[in-house]
Amino acid sequence: MNISLDDMVVFAVVVEQQSFTKAADTLGLGKARVSQVVSKLESNLETRLLNRTTRSLSLTEAGALYYQKCKEIQDIANLANTEVQQDTAEPSGLIRISTPVGSPELVRLLSEFLKLHPKIRLDILESDGYQDLTEERCDIAIRASAALADSSLYAVKIGEFTDMLCASRSYLERFPPVNGLQDLDQMNWLSHAIVHGHKHLVLKNNQQQVSVLNKEPSLSVRTTAMLRDFVLMGEGFAVMPSFVIENELKSGRIVRLLPELHGVTVSLYAVYQHKTLMPKKVRALIDFFKAHPLSSSV
Repeated sequence: MNISLDDMVVFAVVVEQQSFTKAADTLGLGKARVSQVVSKLESNLETRLLNRTTRSLSLTEAGALYYQKCKEIQDIANLANTEVQQDTAEPSGLIRISTPVGSPELVRLLSEFLKLHPKIRLDILESDGYQDLTEERCDIAIRASAALADSSLYAVKIGEFTDMLCASRSYLERFPPVNGLQDLDQMNWLSHAIVHGHKHLVLKNNQQQVSVLNKEPSLSVRTTAMLRDFVLMGEGFAVMPSFVIENELKSGRIVRLLPELHGVTVSLYAVYQHKTLMPKKVRALIDFFKAHPLSSSV
């Protein structure tokens, strides 16, 4: 089978550019040559890789699989060249990070990291959804332990926190003191729909005994940041990770309720795609997280 690595790179660029013309410009080749390479690949592999129309290109099922392999080879080659060139150089470049929450402690640590590595830039995507690292072109994702089902990814634990029952001080002033779970019946429950659902709230004590509050939420949201904002506005009580409301707990704007009860213990991980084929800038951040695990002072 007469297939060269160069031909595989050409195919990968065509897929990424979604155009033979743009791929030809990127590679410095003629459009006819690029088209010829793809046709030769399909002939040698005896399968169609691309669906072509006058306006668009799309991958076939075989083409999608082949592109992933071509992309891996391209990434290995690029990384090898980069590492040789920058073996003694200071880490530099852009790191894209996906994170589900805006933790003050995470912000502080990333600020320290930037001071240590002034040639590195960060692009942070904040979302409670679990982003596909490849589709979003993210180098690292900060994820909770429940989101580590993808065995193709690698992870390093960077912190552990507890979900706590809380409400704003202004909201609590409208009600009698909260001494037990039954006192929450008259209050509004603000739910994170992805984490807690819509039917009941499950809490545990330090002996892992379970308490259940059968109550429908007055409000459901799908982002931690919005849940925190509604709590601060005095709309009700919620269960939130301690590191998300750390500043508000210290200032007294948010108060922890029934401290003998808590939600799940959340382990946070820095998730990445390559264990050995890792750019120096990403390795620097992973090593920094290992040396400076996230913690909460509340």
